[in-house]
Amino acid sequence: MLATNRLRHWLLATALAVLPPAGAALAQSAAPAPAGQEPASQVKVEVSIDRMAEHIRTLASDEFEGRKPGTPGEEKTVAYLVEQFKALGLQPAVNGSYIQDVPLVEITVKDPGRLTVQGRDASKSYEYFTQTMIWTRRLDQAPALDNSEVVFVGHGVVAPEHGWNDYAGVDVRGKTVLVLVNDPGFNTGDPKLFSGPAMTWYGRWPYKYAEAARQGAAGVLIVHEARAAGYPWAITANSNKVPRLHIEPENAGKGLAAIEGWVQQDVAREMFAMAGQDFEDLKLKASQPGFKAVPLDLKLSVAMKTEFRRLKSRNVVGVVPGASRAEEVVLYSAHWDHLGRGNPVNGDDIYNGAVDNAVAVAGMLEVARAYGSAAKKPERSVAFIAFTAEEQGLIGSEYYGRNPVYPAANTVANLNLEMLGTFGPMRDITVIGAGKSELEDYVARWAAANGKVVKPEAFPERGLYYRSDHFSLARVGIPAMWATLGTDSLKHGPEWGKAQQDAYTRLRYHTPADEFTGEIDLTGAAEEVQMQLDIGRLLADGTDWPDWYEGAEFRALRETSRAGR
Repeated sequence: MLATNRLRHWLLATALAVLPPAGAALAQSAAPAPAGQEPASQVKVEVSIDRMAEHIRTLASDEFEGRKPGTPGEEKTVAYLVEQFKALGLQPAVNGSYIQDVPLVEITVKDPGRLTVQGRDASKSYEYFTQTMIWTRRLDQAPALDNSEVVFVGHGVVAPEHGWNDYAGVDVRGKTVLVLVNDPGFNTGDPKLFSGPAMTWYGRWPYKYAEAARQGAAGVLIVHEARAAGYPWAITANSNKVPRLHIEPENAGKGLAAIEGWVQQDVAREMFAMAGQDFEDLKLKASQPGFKAVPLDLKLSVAMKTEFRRLKSRNVVGVVPGASRAEEVVLYSAHWDHLGRGNPVNGDDIYNGAVDNAVAVAGMLEVARAYGSAAKKPERSVAFIAFTAEEQGLIGSEYYGRNPVYPAANTVANLNLEMLGTFGPMRDITVIGAGKSELEDYVARWAAANGKVVKPEAFPERGLYYRSDHFSLARVGIPAMWATLGTDSLKHGPEWGKAQQDAYTRLRYHTPADEFTGEIDLTGAAEEVQMQLDIGRLLADGTDWPDWYEGAEFRALRETSRAGR
């Protein structure tokens, strides 16, 4: 058996402390206990790396075909999860069922065509997949742009709280906008601009597409830059070449831009030059306060053929009912899906998604096992959701946020498991998007009691907080957190750990290479599972309602939902 010797009993004690065995001193952390936190009994927990490995081996096998929603891989995955939930003692949470249906529409680009740009003195055409990546979210079988005027709108941001409006004084209705990825603070490094080098929601491409549509744009093209986007072009291309799933848009998507997508940075440079403009110069200006959008002397055309079909995917939901306050819910989550079959790489077309996100599903099942088998049931209910279609844009969790099994006002917190550490034990813990909620205080206490430190994100420019399912729950006010291992390897040090994470992103993330191999070390992942168990049990047995920090963008939503409780 491979269970690590760092996994052991936990003590649920007063003052929010998770104490090591043999009566370690409460003074390990000086942070005050939340009001209403009450003691709970000792519970023995064993996190099994063997069991986690078996779950991952199954879910990331070729037999499951990459677990894409709407495919035979979904059928096998959902059946497996329902079987596991039953075996672990979880009760069905959705009107006597473990299944929450999620209605979707799948749009397949059959003939993307070439993107053609007419400049002052020349015309250029660009290849789909290698130079451009375009699609539509409209239910339109022949979306097109025909000699569409082009406007450079900087970062494409309207943020009144930052005094920023890239669309001020320009009319982009019916036109195509070119947009930079990330935030103004990223390009300048100025900590006074947005969040400095750390990406905010305004830097994320879903926001940019949505804002351009609100402004009436017919086309939206984001300029890809690997460091600013957080991953290389190959990931952008591979992730979007496969048929895409969406929540069915209102009015067949007529309120959306007809064409959305990305262009390579070299393509953007050439387009700007054709318009008599310097890309680097305008990029720099776009990151300065007071920037004004620049109409480019260009006409852009592209046409595609699409097919679409409607289908139902599924969130899988189980619960351990609370012993005394069953209506109050602590919510664990992890997404079960990946990309399915896609563009072959070295002859392999199955995107198995071992790290993203079979590892986290395996971890959540271990958490569920602990709750389901415990002699003493939690005082609050503890629910477990395996979300669908995260890889398609957080769709399963967005649907749940709109159609909750447990109302946001009754949900104490969401602990989201995503891409657990696979490079062995680390000295540090990272809260993704730190500075948002009081859940971070729980992490700080756990880290101090377990000989670890909390450190900032290694790659804040990637905007990871806005890229996993906890964000959908935060958007309805639920304090939601993704806390994970950092990069300071116990065996090899911080530079090695950071290099491993970076290499995974460049070489394996969203590729067929994300497979369950002997290189994956689950000892660190098991520590993450232990942390989630400890923190969740404190919440489940306590009376605390963690809140968002003052100034967090979701605080008002929480206050509104809780006001009517």
